[in-house]
Amino acid sequence: MVNPLWTFDRKRTKGYLGIIGVDEAGRGCLAGPVVAGAVLLKNDFFKHRGNRKSCSTVNDSKQLKEKQREDLFEQIQKLEEKGDLFWAFGEASVEEIEAENIVGATCLAMTRAMEGVSLSSKEIWKPDFKSEKDLFADAMSRKENTWVVSVDGRPMKKLPFQHEGLIKGDTFSLAIAMGSIVAKVTRDRFMRKLALVYEGYDFASNKGYGSPKHLVGLQENGPCIHHRPRFLRKILNCGAEKKSNEEDSQSQLSFS
Repeated sequence: MVNPLWTFDRKRTKGYLGIIGVDEAGRGCLAGPVVAGAVLLKNDFFKHRGNRKSCSTVNDSKQLKEKQREDLFEQIQKLEEKGDLFWAFGEASVEEIEAENIVGATCLAMTRAMEGVSLSSKEIWKPDFKSEKDLFADAMSRKENTWVVSVDGRPMKKLPFQHEGLIKGDTFSLAIAMGSIVAKVTRDRFMRKLALVYEGYDFASNKGYGSPKHLVGLQENGPCIHHRPRFLRKILNCGAEKKSNEEDSQSQLSFS
């Protein structure tokens, strides 16, 4: 059976040179960077039966088990080695999340991923900067637009390049789903390495999300340098208020 994500993008790329799909991972985490993945598929990618078979199990990374994501990421790398596609990732640091807020930092990560995939493809696609009128126009309606450029979710005002937003795009679009796999696997690998250094937070299991073990680790150890202050203020302040009430004191956890 043909993967419906394959069929969706094959139909969308008719009349275009190809598609760039972009997605992120780690937007809702309490720790670690936000990472974006970008995948470029040329129009003729969909003309090869071997590629169709290689993509038969590609799906939204959230719907896949860790082993499946790792295997598919390896498959994406093999397809790039053959010259059948191009991929790149970009990230925004905890410091950038603090300075730009998570939306701004996500756009930074996506910008870097898109620039990276342009370079890795030797600029067969170059990202076009938006003008003010593009903020109110459907990027797909631009006749001079020779590539489909799709980002998962709604259009991002702070993303400087022309693109369309596709809500739940990682469940419809092959390129976006591949971007989600690139982002998720890249970020998860980083968090597993972080777990070897910061053992008290169970990062290898929760990847920085607010799991019960992670929250217990935060309460017992306080935040490390890889935690996001913006995301932790409410959590730690609530914990401090509880402790204050229990001890009948004015002590309260705070951030610098």
